[in-house]
Amino acid sequence: MIKRKWLCGFFGFLALLALPSLSLAYDNSPNWQVNLPEVIWAAASGGGTWVSEVQIIDVSGGSQVYCYFNYGGGAYRYIPGVWTGPGYGHTIRFSNMLATLAGLDPSFTYYGKVGSLDFFTQDVNHKIIVSVREYNGNYSKTMPGLNYSVDANTVSYSPNRKMAIPNLASNYLYRATAGFYNPTSSSITCTFYVLDSNYTYVGSAFSKTFVGFDFKAFNPFAEAGVSYPTYSYTNMYLLVWPTAGSGTLFCFGASANNYTNDPGSHLAVQFQ
Repeated sequence: MIKRKWLCGFFGFLALLALPSLSLAYDNSPNWQVNLPEVIWAAASGGGTWVSEVQIIDVSGGSQVYCYFNYGGGAYRYIPGVWTGPGYGHTIRFSNMLATLAGLDPSFTYYGKVGSLDFFTQDVNHKIIVSVREYNGNYSKTMPGLNYSVDANTVSYSPNRKMAIPNLASNYLYRATAGFYNPTSSSITCTFYVLDSNYTYVGSAFSKTFVGFDFKAFNPFAEAGVSYPTYSYTNMYLLVWPTAGSGTLFCFGASANNYTNDPGSHLAVQFQ
């Protein structure tokens, strides 16, 4: 990583000239394997319907895109022929991704489902960028597609990588959820801690095991036994601590306003 400071002097100038030749890796740079942590097509409790608007950018040209929809317990659907990019830099936008998949895979019911989408192309030379906007009427939240090849995007037991979902609250104004997807065929077990500003966990720590290709979403405050209105918290974060298994785990969080149901995304980060 290059830190945000000016490179000064003659050697700094030489370093700047050399930058284009460096092989830099970015957490969510274009890749031939991309994960969207969450997609949905379901009725909203307050009225309307939540849908997932997905954009794919073909940064190679001729990328043949297919996907897997993972909807819990290790169950998934394989959908070929989602899109082929006609040229370098071309894009496509699906206003309701799961409805599009329903048209390609009519034997399965996609309505009423929430899960994770794995996108792939035909080989490593064909790379894409994927993003999602989940919306219901005027309210929405956005998330980038996550790069499979960057370790910083996943929890792992060995080597050990913990992750944190920051800035969560559970009070009269906001409610929190968190989602997790295991993109491997092996299981992973994690212990979850809802932590306050003093690095003290509230309620009870809880554990969950994710089988291969498993997707789970839940309210971490409810799982810890400290849900609103009995308890009220702000300035919190969720620590995901792997304890066993050879799988990995993509993580994300979200908050929703209790009055408007307007949501926001919380991207997970590595915890050292």
